Amino acid sequence: MSRFLSLFLLIALLGGLTYSTYSFSQGRFMEGMVIFPLLIACYLFIMAWQKRQD
Repeated sequence: MSRFLSLFLLIALLGGLTYSTYSFSQGRFMEGMVIFPLLIACYLFIMAWQKRQD
C-alpha cells in the first residue's frame, strides 16, 4: 500500500472516530454509529488490496 493511501485511511478513521465520539457525547446515537460502516469499508478495501498483491 502506498504511503499516501495509508495516510488517507488513517486520517479518515481518526476523523470518523472523532465525529462519532462527539456525536455520542451529544446524545445522537445514530450519527455516532457512522464509524462502523467506515471501519467495514476500510477492512474490505485492505483485504482486496492484499489479495491483489498476492
